[in-house]
Amino acid sequence: MTQCCFLRVHPLFWFWSFHHRMALALCLQVLCSLCGWLSLYISFCHLNKRRSYEWSCRLVTFTHGVLSIGLSAYIGFIDGPWPFTHPGSPNTPLQVHVLCLTLGYFIFDLGCIWRFAWRKSIKKYHAWRNRRSEERQLKHNGHLKIH
Repeated sequence: MTQCCFLRVHPLFWFWSFHHRMALALCLQVLCSLCGWLSLYISFCHLNKRRSYEWSCRLVTFTHGVLSIGLSAYIGFIDGPWPFTHPGSPNTPLQVHVLCLTLGYFIFDLGCIWRFAWRKSIKKYHAWRNRRSEERQLKHNGHLKIH
């Protein structure tokens, strides 16, 4: 036990407190990234009113692709460290920011998949299931079974 500011504090508390603060900071960065991607999506929806919402989602995907390739190239070739000569070195703050930006995008993309692709896949599954049940009713020679 140590004494800090007239309080008796266990030394392990400061260790966990530091990691909790770091985790909270990373979660806030990811949340801000998600809000940024959502606001970009909303602005694309307002700018392209004639297009579908899925089109705006694809524009956000394209923007993420261009941004992540550019930032990754900057980190790999200019900012460093070079990943082939220093593998496993600690992450730089810029690398952490890019990772949080990408994680926020992946959460956004998961919402887009749920909104656009999931419904289509469920419709395809039900259409396949209905077609298969109709095929079961047919005999091998093409005549309907009599129930």
